[in-house]
Amino acid sequence: MRINRLTITVVALFAFVRVNAQSNNNRLSWWPAFYMRYSINKRWTLNADVQARNFAKEPLIGLIALRTGAHYRFNNQWSAAIGSAWFHQQQFSTGKKKVIADELRLWEDIRHEFKLDKWKIINQFRTEQRYWTNQDGIAFRFRYRLATEYVFSDKWKAMGGNEIMWQSSKARDNWDQYRAWVGSEYTFNARQQVQLSLMNWWQFSNHTHQPVVRINFIQSINAPL
Repeated sequence: MRINRLTITVVALFAFVRVNAQSNNNRLSWWPAFYMRYSINKRWTLNADVQARNFAKEPLIGLIALRTGAHYRFNNQWSAAIGSAWFHQQQFSTGKKKVIADELRLWEDIRHEFKLDKWKIINQFRTEQRYWTNQDGIAFRFRYRLATEYVFSDKWKAMGGNEIMWQSSKARDNWDQYRAWVGSEYTFNARQQVQLSLMNWWQFSNHTHQPVVRINFIQSINAPL
């Protein structure tokens, strides 16, 4: 167990040093989140989460998000989901004026999980329709996520992956981005887990990339202890 924990720590530290060295600013961003899962039965699950984010050279809390979704599992490998989200974002303009915008987002995704011994490979494709209060029109965005998990024990799991986001419409197309991360998950029991990951976050058009610490607290309902 001690060797497993040491391995996770060393990998996470190495990832942090790499992304921090590549960052074009000196600020480490924090993205904490709380996830709630409600299992109706073996096929249907309702999810909801709330999260806060800060960004370099922006207000301390640059974004607050509320998301909900319904997930349906076809079998042990394939699942699909549909949901909505509300985002409240504040940032500074070039004139140092604070700009506030709200966004309503509808999304759909399909997910495939492949398990091999202690490994899990995850492929996920998501489409999003985005509406802003301070902007006319709809923006369509596509996201592809490739991730992997490795189970060390009943308590510890290592995680890593990457995701690319591409906006087909011209509205805020400078928000196209790429994320890569590495981290771990600790399981208290079947209903409670916590995840810590270090992510490098790029925005292509803005030539912005910075390290991000993500902390996810997960609470499940109706899961057997």
